Amino acid sequence: MTEVDWASFEARLRRYVGSRVESLWVDDVVGDILLRLVRHQDSLTAAGNPLAFVMRVATNAITDHYRRKSAERRGMADFKFENVEDAVMDHQASDQARRDMADCVLPFIQSLPEIYRDALLLTDLEGLTQRAAARRLGVSNSGMKSRVQRGRSRLKHALLQCCVVEIDRLGGVVDYERRAAGCCEDR
Repeated sequence: MTEVDWASFEARLRRYVGSRVESLWVDDVVGDILLRLVRHQDSLTAAGNPLAFVMRVATNAITDHYRRKSAERRGMADFKFENVEDAVMDHQASDQARRDMADCVLPFIQSLPEIYRDALLLTDLEGLTQRAAARRLGVSNSGMKSRVQRGRSRLKHALLQCCVVEIDRLGGVVDYERRAAGCCEDR
């Protein structure tokens, strides 16, 4: 393939991908297609219609791109704190991000209604089991479980209003960025 052929091929491929994928992702998807073509060079060479083979690879790469994006959106929708301490202390987050996030989480917890605040402080920060926290507050085990779940849900909502949180595939916090300066201090 000559340089002119290559430039023409790449331009056509970019137009094809660009008409199906957000402009932000075109380079990534085109790179994925080219990588797949290199990996399956033998199949491309043996194909009766190489253009049809390339288009099938491109279509599959675009489909995979949307599947990944969908999985990421589901991951964000399913994002939940199993334990506030685990979310803050995730091993993949940088030390500075962990310190900043820890400083940011406590004011959010303290701004929750008392029943949720107390439940989260006892279970997630003091490390009591939900059963022990229920005994301490004089509520049923199921009542404590509900308070913790609702408190975590409210905490998640408040944090996501203030911060853009990056999570990994398993739901652990990798990094975060405040949407507005001082949003955590306002609590």
